Order: sequence, then structure tokens, then C-alpha cells
Amino acid sequence: MSSYALDNLLPYADPGVQVDGAFGLRVAAVQNTDLHLTRVNSDSRLIIRGIPGTRWQHELSARWQELDEGGNPPLWREPVLSSFEREDQVKHPRVRNGERELAWLGSGLLRRIALFHKSSSAYSTRSWITGGEWIFELDTRRDVPLDHDTLLARLMDPVWGLSLRISDSHCTCHNPPLPDRYMRQCTYDLVHTEGKPGGLQIRFRHGRAIYGRNVREDLERVGADSAWLDRVLPQRLADDSSEAFE
Repeated sequence: MSSYALDNLLPYADPGVQVDGAFGLRVAAVQNTDLHLTRVNSDSRLIIRGIPGTRWQHELSARWQELDEGGNPPLWREPVLSSFEREDQVKHPRVRNGERELAWLGSGLLRRIALFHKSSSAYSTRSWITGGEWIFELDTRRDVPLDHDTLLARLMDPVWGLSLRISDSHCTCHNPPLPDRYMRQCTYDLVHTEGKPGGLQIRFRHGRAIYGRNVREDLERVGADSAWLDRVLPQRLADDSSEAFE
């Protein structure tokens, strides 16, 4: 996972084409299993904490060598925006402007990232960006009650939340039961209360465990909090029944 993170986050140039990775992202420091990231012209820090045994320096050196040998200059040590990044801004204004338009949402979500495991019943959270919309997909196992109202209320809290309102929704919680092989989904679209561009869609999925029977064991192995695991992946069915997994 540490290698995967670096491959997708750290910027590098494809000369004459574009900059891949997170534009303007820089490595600020490595402290044990913590990778400190920052942005050009910013004092902010994002810390990615690896599991015990993570070797960030080794992964960084290997990634640098791989890119350098492939003719793709790595950019995460540059103190300012590189010439490649400045050229990219000129060549791809729509892409970079779109990223800036979503910055308010990404910044706000990052500062409230704990809500996704503190305020939902999901054991898995994925996200991606399509156009001007940030999509989150949360999976809750069938034998655990689905709770989307708590997360939504906290995201839209007038004091501690973001300036969001629900623009559209489709809830299936009160629909007739579905056969076990089907996944139920409730979808909520949220937009800025004052019309800023960019939106948020959250998909709450309720059904079988999509990662198979050993997902709890895998999470225990990497040090997941036991109280959280007992809430989102209760042990009672893990050993004596496959009903919730098939």
C-alpha cells in the first residue's frame, strides 16, 4: 500500500504531455512510519501513517529511480513549481481549474475525515472524482444496521460541518427486502449551500461483505481499532456462518 500511495500521489512529468500525480505535492519529511506531505507555497502538512514495517525512504528511492530511468522526471523534491507543472497549467487549464473548483470540498472533507469511520456503520469507504463531482461509496455488512442519517447530519452541521445541503436523494431503507445476493443502496447528492461549483455524492451500500470472508482478519492484521471492528464487522457471524458473506 505504501508503494501504491506513492505511485498515485507523487507528481512526475511525462515530458511534452502532462504532469501525473498530485499537482504541486511535495515530500516534506519522513519520520519512522509517517510520511509528511505538503504543497508548494504552503505550510500545511498531511501525514500518511504506515503500518509497522513501512519503509518510506526505501519506497521513495525505488520510485525515484524507476521514474528517472524511464525518462519521467520526479518532481516531489522541487522547492517551487517546476517548469513541467507551469507548462501543464498553460496546456490544460480546464483540468487544473476543475481541480481548484473542488478544492473547498477536498479541504473540508480532509479536515473531517474521521467522520467516515466515527459516524457511519461502513467497514469500507472508497472515493473518486468524476467531472465536478466527488463520489463516496460506503459498504455496510447486511447483519449491521445501516446508518446514513448520522453521517449526513454531521457533514451538514451548521457549526462543525460543511456548507452543504441535499439536492437529491434516493433511500431504499423502507423498500421490501431483497434476496441476499443483491446489494441495497441509498444515494444522496449534496451541493454547496451558496452555489460553489462541485458536488458530493455519497452511496450507502448495504449487503454482503464484498471483500470476502477474511476481511476482519485482514484489518486486524494491519492494526485496525478493535472497538471499530466490533461495530462494523461483528465477530458473531464470522466463524459460524457464511450467510453474511455469500
